[in-house]
Formats: sequence, structure tokens, C-alpha cells
Amino acid sequence: MLKNKLFTRVLAIVALIAFLGVAILASLPSSMAHAASVQDAQRKQKEATAKKEAAKEWQKKEIAKREELDKQISSVQAQIDEFQAEIDRKATAIKASQQKINTLTKDLQKQNAGYNERAKRLIKKGNVSYAEIILRSKSIDDMLTRMSVVKRVAEYDSDRLEEIESSMTEVEKLKADLLAQKEEVVSLKSEQDSKKAELDGYRKESQDIIDKLQKDIAAFEKEYEIAKQLEAQARAEAERLRRQSDATLNLPANYTGGKFLWPSNTTRLVTSPYGYRIHPVTGKSRFHAGIDIGAAHGTSILAANDGVVIVSGYNSGGYGNYVVINHGGGYTTLYAHCSSLLVSVGQKVSRGQVIARCGSTGMSTGPHIHFEVQVNGTTTNPMQYFN
Repeated sequence: MLKNKLFTRVLAIVALIAFLGVAILASLPSSMAHAASVQDAQRKQKEATAKKEAAKEWQKKEIAKREELDKQISSVQAQIDEFQAEIDRKATAIKASQQKINTLTKDLQKQNAGYNERAKRLIKKGNVSYAEIILRSKSIDDMLTRMSVVKRVAEYDSDRLEEIESSMTEVEKLKADLLAQKEEVVSLKSEQDSKKAELDGYRKESQDIIDKLQKDIAAFEKEYEIAKQLEAQARAEAERLRRQSDATLNLPANYTGGKFLWPSNTTRLVTSPYGYRIHPVTGKSRFHAGIDIGAAHGTSILAANDGVVIVSGYNSGGYGNYVVINHGGGYTTLYAHCSSLLVSVGQKVSRGQVIARCGSTGMSTGPHIHFEVQVNGTTTNPMQYFN
């Protein structure tokens, strides 16, 4: 009886072990499949993270490359402006030389005409030499008188000839100088054209970077948000500098400048107004802190009113090259995306003065003038300040 019970227990234990083994074997494929699925998900997540980091690094490099291109654009634009200034100076000198040549030529023609007229009168009186005139004298006194007259006539003729020769020499010299000046202008224009071609290359490369960033809407939107944050920081810094300059420059507490001057004398085209707008790339509603004025590369940007420059530099976010002017009474104006800056911090500027050149630096998809008005650090619609 005891043996039967023991046998039964052993048999039950064996059965239990067999059951557990079968259960473990049955669940093994499912566990292995789950583990494989987890590993695959982890692998994909790592790949996605790696791609994201690589994309982020690429974006960072592209933005840095564009900022470097912005610097190159500013440098080359400044050189082009220098060439243009020198060409303008040469043109003024050429005009002055040409006017002087014209005046001298007219004087020379008068001198020649007077001398020729005298020669004709002498010829009409006959082929009489100065010696014959003296020999025909009737007395010593008459001879002395004739000799004095002949001497004065001869001196007069000699002086007129010297004047004519001097005028002719000066005219020839001026013509030679004029030719040299014109050749210098041709050379300057050639160098300027070369720089313009170089500038076009930088602009194209810069635009290509923006185009590549725009293809990835999410990436562009992220960069756009960063740019907006940096713009906000720039505005806050401009307000700090305004308050500081108000104190140091003793600017009036109340604004007295009246209406603003439109910042361009070549275009009135507003391509993007102040306020919320649908962003052309992301398609989302975004706040635009100023107005965009469509203009060509290199177009002059004008100071909207008298004031003091408190910012003239580069914003690595959206503004690129930008200028901020303090007009007193809490009013400042901001001009962004410039290709080159023509004023420096602390400089007093006058209403209508050229302060920069239009460009597409910073987070910009094409050349335009971005113009903002801030009152005590708060942006406001610029259109209400113009006539």
C-alpha cells in the first residue's frame, strides 16, 4: 500500500515536470519573438535618433555656412560701394575737366580769331615790314615815335602768340588727363563688375541653403522659431540700449520728430504687412513684427528720421545685418536683412540719410527691407507713422 502511494507521488511529480517543460517550450517562441521585436524597435529608435542628430548637425552647419556667406556678402558689397564712390568722384572730375577744356577752347578760338584779324589788317596795308615803317620816318622824333609804336606792336604780337601757345598746351594737357581719367573709370567698372559677379555667386549659394532648409518644413520651422527668439532678444537688447542712450545722450523724454520718412526712395511695395500672417513656407499663422518692403539688392535704405545709431551689427537669428536708431521719446526704428551697413554705433544720422543697403542676410528668402517701429520696447504698426 505504501509502495503504491509512493509510486503515485513520483508519477505525479514526473507529470508536473513534463507539463512545466511543455509549457516553457510552448512559450519560448513567443518570448523570443517579443525580445526580437523589442530589439528591432530599439534599433529603429537608435537609427531615428542618429538621423535626427545628423539632420540637426547638418542644419547647424548650413546655418553657420549661411552666416559666413552673409559676412562675405557684406564685405563684397562694401567693396562695390567703394568702387562706386570712386567712379562717382572720377565722373565729377571728368565733368569738371571737360568743362574747363570747353572754356579754354572757346578762349583759344577768340584769341586765334583776334590774331588772324590783326594779320589780315596788316596784309591789307601792304607787305610792309617793321624796318620799312621806321625808315619812312621824316625826322628823328618821328623815327623814335615809330620805333616805340613798332616795339609795342611787336610785343603785343609776341604776347598774343605766347598766350595762344600756352592755351593750346594747357588744352592738350587737360585732354591727356581726361583720357587717363576715363581709362581709370573703365578699369574701376571692370573691377566692380568682377565683384558684382562674385556677390551674385555668394547670394545664389546663400539662397540655395535657404531652399534646402525649406524642403524640410519641420526643420525650417524649428530654425524659424530659433530665429524669432533671437530677434526678440535683439529687440530687448535694443530697448536696453535705448534706455541707456536716453540717459547718456540727454535725448528728449517726449518724441518730437513728427511723421517718419519712408525708408526707400525707389519703392513703396509692401510685400508683407505688420501683424499675424500665414508664413509662406510653414503655412502657419505667425506674428510679423514689422513690414517688408520689396526692393532690389543694393538699394539704399534711408533713416526714417533724425536720431542716434544704437545698434549696427549682425544678428545670427532672423535679422542678419541690421541697424537700430534711437529717435528719442522712447521711439526706435529697426532696419534688417541689409547687405551692408554704412553707419556705426553712436553716430548721429539725419532724416533721409543712407544708412545701409538692401539685402537678404539672416533668415530671409529674398532681398527686401524689413522695417520695425518700437515704442518703449513694444513693436507697433509702422504704417501709422508715415504720411
